[in-house]
Amino acid sequence: MTPSLTLATLLPAFDVLANDLPDEQRFTSLLDAARALFPCDASALLRLEGDTLRPLAVAGLTHDTLGRRFRLADHPRLLTLLQRRGPPRLAADCELPDPYDGLVQGRPGQLEVHDCMGCPLYVADQPWGLLTLDALDPHAFDAVDVEFLDTFGRLAAALVAAGERIGGLALQAQREIG
Repeated sequence: MTPSLTLATLLPAFDVLANDLPDEQRFTSLLDAARALFPCDASALLRLEGDTLRPLAVAGLTHDTLGRRFRLADHPRLLTLLQRRGPPRLAADCELPDPYDGLVQGRPGQLEVHDCMGCPLYVADQPWGLLTLDALDPHAFDAVDVEFLDTFGRLAAALVAAGERIGGLALQAQREIG
């Protein structure tokens, strides 16, 4: 599916870079854009910290998801998504355990057959984390243009990298002033 949306549709999500916003707001804006562009019921931005993914922002998942940590050895579904360059899609009948079981808003318990995609995010050619998209409809992503999703993932990585640079410069300025 080539979205009927244009690049201009993405700009509000990336305009947040020009504003002095906390990371949480910046990341929430990113997930809002992902949910507007792709037919998903839940999305998450997870940062890689050693062998663990830590959620930084979620949409369509319970708020307590933010307090969880997903050790890659315990979550082969996330590991599979993270290890591939470009946006991989897991088969709707994938038998790997789902890390979001019991965490999708309004859907307690184990997720049955559903659709799952992700974008590994790279900063300075190093894995930084993962953007995940989940849909309860097992065919939701059938028509998603993978190149468009890959482009969105690259823009998301640029947003993350720019946010980190802004934060680093702000800290450096505080040290120099005070």
